[in-house]
Amino acid sequence: MKHVIDPSKQKFVIAALAVGATALGLAAASRAIFAYQIGEFLKISLYVYIFLDLRPVRTVGALERSFFAAIRERFHYMGERRHFLHFQNYLVLPSIIYWATVALLFLSPFENTIKQILILASTLALGISFWYLKTVFYAHHEASRGKRQLLFIAKLYATFLAMSASLGISRYFGHEVLWFALLVFSISFLLMYQALFQHNYSGFKAVKFLLVSSISLGTIGYFVYIYWSVNYFSGALLLTAVYNAFWGIIHHR
Repeated sequence: MKHVIDPSKQKFVIAALAVGATALGLAAASRAIFAYQIGEFLKISLYVYIFLDLRPVRTVGALERSFFAAIRERFHYMGERRHFLHFQNYLVLPSIIYWATVALLFLSPFENTIKQILILASTLALGISFWYLKTVFYAHHEASRGKRQLLFIAKLYATFLAMSASLGISRYFGHEVLWFALLVFSISFLLMYQALFQHNYSGFKAVKFLLVSSISLGTIGYFVYIYWSVNYFSGALLLTAVYNAFWGIIHHR
């Protein structure tokens, strides 16, 4: 079978495509929101995310299949529980980084410096996620300390992004405080569960601590939304610090 991509270079090519698509896509979305073309902004964001989610073509024969056939194969592949769980957990970190960045671009349409920092940092974080996440999932204990630390930094950045976007969007649209508390709970639960899955700690005892920690973070988020009068980035920094403390307790139990 003739390969489109040399198997030995697939990881590099996949990561390079993901980084390139992310950088160009977020830059295009940034330009669209600067012109206040909200419809185009949403379309670009969605199309780039779909591209990042689809698996790359590996063989010449695969190029002859239709787009819809590829979509059917994708979901057929996820029909097996093991594959679905892996896909679900691979999806959590990149999805949170990507969509939180999109939300923050929406909130800062005319702040070019902030947008450029977000695009650069999020592209780097997504590159780390695509490069290391599969390796660390399948061989976490064999992975080098440097790989695990890089992925940890990407996760911490994802937490900060998600908390910032949630607080900013909730205040922008005037959502009730309970909605923000629920968002904080959901983000905390998803990120911690993904980390537990990675460490193979997803037993009942670990999940119980995870639920307690996520509920506690949601409760803290409730009071941050009411009483925090500074910008949403600083409020997110506080929530990220608390999240990191809870995760440290869970991880070292």
